[in-house]
Amino acid sequence: YHHLMAGAPLAFKLHVLFGFALFALIPYSRLVHMFSAPLKYLFRPYVVYRRRDPGQLGERPSRRGWERLS
Repeated sequence: YHHLMAGAPLAFKLHVLFGFALFALIPYSRLVHMFSAPLKYLFRPYVVYRRRDPGQLGERPSRRGWERLS
C-alpha cells in the first residue's frame, strides 16, 4: 500500500497523519466526551435560567467550605 501514498501531495499526507493522531488521542483527552454527549444537549437553550422556590427566598445558611471572605 506504500506505493499508493507515494504520489500523494504533502498536504494530503499531513492531513492523514493529523487525522490518525487525533483519532489516537481521543481516549486520552476530553475529546472522548463527543461520544457521550446527549443529543438533547444540541437543542437546549444557550442560557438556562433556574427559578428559586418562593419559600426559599432570603438568607441561606452558610455551608462548610463556603464561608464568606471578608
